[in-house]
Amino acid sequence: VGMLEVIVSDFARLKAETEASEKAAATEYDAFMEESTNSKQQKHDAEVKLRLEKDQAEFEKGRTEKNLRATEEELAKANKYFEELKPACLEVHVNWEERVAKRKEEIEALKQAWEILDRKSKE
Repeated sequence: VGMLEVIVSDFARLKAETEASEKAAATEYDAFMEESTNSKQQKHDAEVKLRLEKDQAEFEKGRTEKNLRATEEELAKANKYFEELKPACLEVHVNWEERVAKRKEEIEALKQAWEILDRKSKE
C-alpha cells in the first residue's frame, strides 16, 4: 500500500509538472506566434512600401528620360538652326564704309520715291 501511495504521489506530481510545463509551453508558443505574426505583417508592409517606391522611381525615371530625349532633340534642332544662321549673322562680308554708302543710297531712293508720290498726289 505504501508503495502505491508513493506511485500515486509521484504520478500526481509528474502530472502537475507536465501540465504546468505544457501550459508554459503553450503560453510561450502563443507569444511567439503573436510576435511572428506581427513581424511578418511589418515585413509585408515594408515590402509593399518598397515596391511602391520602386515603381514610382521607375516611373519618374522613365518620364525624366523621355523629357531628356525630347529636350536633346530640341537642342539639336536649335543648334542646327544656329549653325545655319551663324554665317549670316556673325560673318560680316561688307565693311563699314560700304554699309554706310548702301544705307545712304537706300535713303536717297526712298526720298525720290516720296517726292514722286507727293507730286502725283498733288496732281
